[in-house]
Amino acid sequence: MNLRDLEYVLAIAKHGQFSQAAAACNVSQPAMSNQIKKLEQELGAELFLRLNNEVRPTLCGERIVEIADRILKDAQKIRDTAIEFRDPEAVPLTIGMTPTLAPYLTGYFSELFSVLFPRMRVTLVEDLPQNMLRMVEDHELDMALVAKVNNSANLDFTSIWSEPLFLALRQGHPLSTLTSITPEEVPPHDFIRLPHSFGYDLEDRLPQQDGTTRISKRFDLTALRFETICRHICHSDDCTIVSALAAEQFKRDNWPLQFIPFEAPGHLRDLGAATRPNCPRKPMLARIGAYILENPPVGVIPTFKPDASSKGKTKLAKPLPEKA
Repeated sequence: MNLRDLEYVLAIAKHGQFSQAAAACNVSQPAMSNQIKKLEQELGAELFLRLNNEVRPTLCGERIVEIADRILKDAQKIRDTAIEFRDPEAVPLTIGMTPTLAPYLTGYFSELFSVLFPRMRVTLVEDLPQNMLRMVEDHELDMALVAKVNNSANLDFTSIWSEPLFLALRQGHPLSTLTSITPEEVPPHDFIRLPHSFGYDLEDRLPQQDGTTRISKRFDLTALRFETICRHICHSDDCTIVSALAAEQFKRDNWPLQFIPFEAPGHLRDLGAATRPNCPRKPMLARIGAYILENPPVGVIPTFKPDASSKGKTKLAKPLPEKA
């Protein structure tokens, strides 16, 4: 028995099929099946029930899946501990961001990492919050930028900045003369929202969309991409919510949009880094937080608070560039 065998066991339990589990582990299905049979012979017990369209753990298999999960997590902790004692720039970093963040932060974080860790390879992954949090737990991501309200109880959260929410609408829209707005003033028949949360408490008070809300619309839109919605409202009477980061980027790009700040509790989101408990990259996160404190993206309010252990370790590699 080895760690690879345990990885196969977990993959089969997760996917419920040998074919999908083999694809997830980058091995052929026959190779995985043979290895599981050898493991069952070694243990003298069947681990899985092979049904017509499904593979299900036996009672023994369920117990072993739980133990295998703990063993593999402990093995990863050993690898993480080794990382602490190596050159941090020698180990690639993978960071996740949501689709409402990534388009407006790729340039900023590219500059940030070139200043702080110029020799390190960094991969930015764009995905939905719930997917990224699972990837952090599964060691597929080192950290993910998410709103605090979306974070998982299994992960640590380090606050980095606070960010206000705006209502976006076309220039000349009937509501464009307002200096602020409340959720209750947003017209339900003109409001379009994404299917996932931005991470603002205020979102619960915004109009909910159902089959009748926009029934009178001659031309309606349902979109998965935030930018698709924003391009649509440039030439319609519809409106949507945008974060300060997006609003500032749209202004720089001269989009024909106006942004009305919300005036209500919950109009700020606490954005930060979700990491595994005892993650060895915490010193790196401290340096990132210190950089953002001195040179925040336009439109946000830095909230990072260096702890005593990070003091004296956040000196930047070279002078910061001027703010955008």
